[in-house]
Amino acid sequence: MLNSVNLLATAGDVALSWTSPIYPKLYSNDSSVNPLGRPITEDEDGWLGSLVTIGAIVGPLPFTFIAGKFGRKISILCIAVPYIISYCTMAFARTIYLYYFGRVLAGLGMGGGYAVLPMYIAEISEDSNRGMMTMTLNVFWALGDFIPFAVGPFLSIMWFNIILAAIPIVFVVIFYSIGIETPYYLVGVNRIEEAEKSLLKLRSAKNKGVPRELENIQIHLKEDEGGHFSDILRRKELRKAFIICMVLITAQALSGFSAITFYLQSIFEASGTSISPEISSLVFGLGLLMSSFFAPVLIDRLGRRILTISSCFGTSLSLLLIGAFFYIKDSTDLSTDSIFWIPILSLILFIFSLNFGLGAIPFTLCSELFPNNVKQIAASAVSSMCWIATFIITRFFNDMNAGMGIAGSFWFFSASCLAATIFSIIFVPETKGKSFSDIQDMLKYGSAKKGNK
Repeated sequence: MLNSVNLLATAGDVALSWTSPIYPKLYSNDSSVNPLGRPITEDEDGWLGSLVTIGAIVGPLPFTFIAGKFGRKISILCIAVPYIISYCTMAFARTIYLYYFGRVLAGLGMGGGYAVLPMYIAEISEDSNRGMMTMTLNVFWALGDFIPFAVGPFLSIMWFNIILAAIPIVFVVIFYSIGIETPYYLVGVNRIEEAEKSLLKLRSAKNKGVPRELENIQIHLKEDEGGHFSDILRRKELRKAFIICMVLITAQALSGFSAITFYLQSIFEASGTSISPEISSLVFGLGLLMSSFFAPVLIDRLGRRILTISSCFGTSLSLLLIGAFFYIKDSTDLSTDSIFWIPILSLILFIFSLNFGLGAIPFTLCSELFPNNVKQIAASAVSSMCWIATFIITRFFNDMNAGMGIAGSFWFFSASCLAATIFSIIFVPETKGKSFSDIQDMLKYGSAKKGNK
């Protein structure tokens, strides 16, 4: 069942790297390659990259509402709909506006997925493996990022999008058949018998701990009945959790990940490396996919805090390095022929570091740090903030390069990650192995260091 849920994550992150193999085709004068029959303009380039984030800003709002009103399962099934329409539309699009429409719809589903999927997985998991379970999302997000790098350059735009549309269609068929509603939602709407059945399916029918877990869920939800955004601002522990999640999710966007994946082939072309941009992008995608397997194993061993700190520092260092390469290439008379390997090595180091923590842990923490009564509100706000920052970065990435140089853009991203490293050392708590009630007590009465046991 978990793998079927993660299929939806794959369908979503395809939208992030979709532009990397598509841009060269849409810039082509060859009508057999470019369905538009003309090259796109730089302005259209910017909108194709950034419109997906516009949809993602709005996406959390309707889907978290559905999750709270009608259940997590129904919400997740609904998220697949805009993906299917999006990829089918772009498969047969002949005008730029249909591509715009498809990108907005893909973003709508992606924003909803980033808000609801971590919530769903956290609520069906046990306390002892909740981190590992939520971090499996990172593997399938990475798989979604990898698919366009692996197949996009070698397929027509039509067949590429048809294949992408098949992913959410397969998900709907499987999840509709075997998907289970979370016990937290069922208890919250007073469907206790169904909640017990859900737990028995999730924990195995012979698990003697199910009655005790059901009782703990009831106690936890009773303590946090009714919730509004004002509660987050008013209550110290929720305010603290909100600030932590907001800072980390903004740092994720300011790492430049989306801009790098959107313009990856262009970045490699600008580096002048002897390795072709297509092969460099494929190697980057493989690194993205392979690195995603480490975090689920490490998160419940090393904990969220140490991984977040290490991830932020590693991304800062790698971005500093690639910025130095572009500075040498563009602003000095020194040759970069002997260090042509630095861009791809630096970006692989970047993606390994990002996947260890900053890429997924902010969403894991968002699903853990808030009680059930404000979880949907917090998830919507945090996810929307992520995509607002991502929109700004991707929409104006070309302008940043024009004003600051490519080196300056990468150094800006590096400085943002370094600031996130310092913030994480001071403020990020450890939630490894703790129940939702324990986490609330830790935020209310203890410091991050006390929680990091």
